[in-house]
Amino acid sequence: MTPPDPLLGELAAIKWLLVFIAACALGILAAFVMMVVNATGAMKENLRGARFQARNVEVEQLLASGRSLAAKSAALDWLKSEPHRVEAHWALARAHYQLGELSEAKQVVNAVLTIAPEEHYRVNDWLDLLDAQFSQRRPKPVG
Repeated sequence: MTPPDPLLGELAAIKWLLVFIAACALGILAAFVMMVVNATGAMKENLRGARFQARNVEVEQLLASGRSLAAKSAALDWLKSEPHRVEAHWALARAHYQLGELSEAKQVVNAVLTIAPEEHYRVNDWLDLLDAQFSQRRPKPVG
């Protein structure tokens, strides 16, 4: 019978080999989970982008065809689902403007500044346009 020392040495080597294999397997599993999470996030972002594009095209087509009430309804639905989407606010403002609802358009345009202060240049241009429209619609003094 052989002494147990060489056998114990081989068992220790096998144990460390198994530990190394288990660590590699955990590393591969962690990398796989990270890839799945990243792919899922990218797919969700693409879906959001596609939804945004579809809503934007829908509202633009409704406005271009003169269907202002339908555009307003679509913009309101868009705004309910994405209240912080600046483009949804602009779409609603354009629908109000096309309907002649200038004060409502002004309120929506002002709300854009609370969401996206960097839009101030566009907001100021629209407010100037709306103010010009307001002044043209005011009754002229008689006499």
